[in-house]
Amino acid sequence: MIPFAFTPGLYGPKTLPPVSIRSFTMIHHISWWLINAPSTHSSVNEYENTYFMVFDPRPMRSLWATFVVGLILLSGSPTSVASPIEELPQDSSYDPLDELLQTIENAAAPRVMVIGIDGVRSDVAQISASRDDSGFARMVSEGAWTYDSKVGPISISGPSWSSMLTGVWCDRHGVRGNSFENHKLDQHLDLIDRVERHNSSLKTASLVYWAPISELIIGPGIADIQERYEEDADVHDRAVEILREDLDLDLLFVGYDDPDYAGHVHGFSPDVSEYVDAVKLADDRFAELLDILDERISRGEDWLVIVTSDHGGGGSTLRGHSASSSEVDLTTFMMIRGGDTVAGEMYGSVVVDVAVTALTHLEVPLPNGEDTLDGRPLAFQPDSDAARAVNCSAPLVEVTFSYIVPIVQSGIVLILAVASFIFFKRRKSTLMNEEE
Repeated sequence: MIPFAFTPGLYGPKTLPPVSIRSFTMIHHISWWLINAPSTHSSVNEYENTYFMVFDPRPMRSLWATFVVGLILLSGSPTSVASPIEELPQDSSYDPLDELLQTIENAAAPRVMVIGIDGVRSDVAQISASRDDSGFARMVSEGAWTYDSKVGPISISGPSWSSMLTGVWCDRHGVRGNSFENHKLDQHLDLIDRVERHNSSLKTASLVYWAPISELIIGPGIADIQERYEEDADVHDRAVEILREDLDLDLLFVGYDDPDYAGHVHGFSPDVSEYVDAVKLADDRFAELLDILDERISRGEDWLVIVTSDHGGGGSTLRGHSASSSEVDLTTFMMIRGGDTVAGEMYGSVVVDVAVTALTHLEVPLPNGEDTLDGRPLAFQPDSDAARAVNCSAPLVEVTFSYIVPIVQSGIVLILAVASFIFFKRRKSTLMNEEE
């Protein structure tokens, strides 16, 4: 689809804009684009005396290529034949072909959307993906996917989100629990910070529920748009708004939390309807973002999409996942679409692959030597070597806490039940004595 704009009378009644040397030398790029552009639709709209035309080049590709070449030759080529059309003064800097080239270049710039959904078991992600309108299902049919992605040795949000966004394991970033005690995040740039340092003109956005992501892992003021909300619904509404309205957006990170909350309250299990419904709702929200993104892709934008989770749940305890060695807690899903993605099932996926894959698509140079990231762009290179082995474990306090809390909760429930039984028994006895 070719957006082309012109304004009647801008140059006077008998003038055409001059074309720069850059435009002239770039003619083969325009011709190739015209010949190979995807088919869309044709329309003409008027807005403030400027006509915007969208052509479908496929039926007349060669004709359009010839038209552009002729336009350049007539409007400024040093070999053009003399014509009654007057030239513009030399101080005119407007070049519509340069503007067209810039529009095409901006549309084709690589962009990334990363969606993180807290606490999604891989088997429940599969249940959600079995629905016809599932966003997960679309990712499976259109991209690379796995229901066997590992989050590392610690199934806690702090370490997992840190690994996802920095591309290094917990033995390097130092986050071993949700307290973030003795972390080394200041020594390892997160995804957004690395993008901003590479090119500060790129537009970045981070929308999350969980505060430590915005306050510690990414850090305040790193993204151009960096916002935290108390409800997933608000996070989602803002993501929809930005995707629809911000055409300059290059990188969007969205962090949902509802499945994790439902799991802690009701239980992380495919047999717990409240938890399954929370995962399905997150999937539905993701599908809506995909719909908006597909509209932008149809206009020529180049989007990579990654969706995954920070951990599973329900392995060691029904309502927990912290510091567990259970595979159910340490395993989740990952799906990637767009860019150089090789469609099909991925093998050996790990959470640190997320940042590396996103940076690769955005053409941000990856660090070398001792700063080399632990992940790799597995979706682009299925035969990649395994990610670096990780060597860290949760602190004792996290392990103890994760096992004590369910016991304490059960104990409190038992005490309340016994107390209620004793109270009502005594109450009944008192009433009987009064009647006598």
